[in-house]
Amino acid sequence: AVARVNGETRVYEETGFMRPSRFGFKGKEDLGNGRAVSFVLEQGFDSNNGAQSQGANYAFGREANLTYECAYGKFGMGRIGNFMSGMGSWDPWGPNSGPFATGWGIAASGSSMSDYLRMDNTFAWQSPKMDGWQVMAQYSLDVLGTEAERNVDNIRYLSGGVTYMKNGLNVLAFAGWRMNPTVEGKGYKDGQTYGLALNKQFDGFKPYLAAQYARNSLSVGKKPLLVFKAVEAKHPNTKGINGIAIITGTDVSCFSGTFKAAVQYFHGKNEGAENKDKLKRLIFSIGQEYPLSKRTVLYAGTNWGKSEAKAHGHKEITRALELFSGIKHSF
Repeated sequence: AVARVNGETRVYEETGFMRPSRFGFKGKEDLGNGRAVSFVLEQGFDSNNGAQSQGANYAFGREANLTYECAYGKFGMGRIGNFMSGMGSWDPWGPNSGPFATGWGIAASGSSMSDYLRMDNTFAWQSPKMDGWQVMAQYSLDVLGTEAERNVDNIRYLSGGVTYMKNGLNVLAFAGWRMNPTVEGKGYKDGQTYGLALNKQFDGFKPYLAAQYARNSLSVGKKPLLVFKAVEAKHPNTKGINGIAIITGTDVSCFSGTFKAAVQYFHGKNEGAENKDKLKRLIFSIGQEYPLSKRTVLYAGTNWGKSEAKAHGHKEITRALELFSGIKHSF
């Protein structure tokens, strides 16, 4: 890939640019009468140096959970991605949030949306599908696995929503509540996140629209653009970032592959900052996938983005241009 950030050019190799590299194990035991037990163990790694993507503390940092299925739905527990994270087998948001999902550099929906979390100590449930409708809920007792003795000293997360997926139409509505601890007199206000996503498969193309409103988010965005972060908590109930993110784009069947285009925009305020910094980011992305086989895909594209933090006339601006190409293979 080639990136030009504020006039400086960098040429580099990045592992999993389109889709993060991972390996793992999964299995399923059919117990009969519509019942089954299954598991997923998955670890991310950097293919250019072998490092563990989620850190050395995890043997299976991307996902590690056990699931029981019956007539009342699917019940799981373990390390599970937040329903609006774009990560893991429980997540419906990622592939429906935009044409680039959670990959392709700053084209990823995590460049403007909040609470992209993998959560430890999580219970999750999905209802059976009923004429395209499905209800989902999850609760994490300890998102970061800090294992504090008192439950209220851990970050907890409650999330739920409903999806409708039938005849090529996908509609998703989710809400999340992050419960932040106050430890030694310091902490953040609880955060809320609300998301709505819509897409429809037509003959030869698929348009997307997704929006998210977040209150007291602790961070928004990813490098090489500015990463907006809440101010350091020096007292209880420190405010975070409030803002709205919108993504729109499309997949188009083209040249025996898929052409992708998207625009995303974020506008918000850092409510905890003394000057309540105004925050903006705008990203344009195009890309092309070309399948060599069912398992191997060539891809290429470009992203342009601008992020801005402004307070009392002072602006911090980052502009980034990414040009990239690569190959993805699934075993």
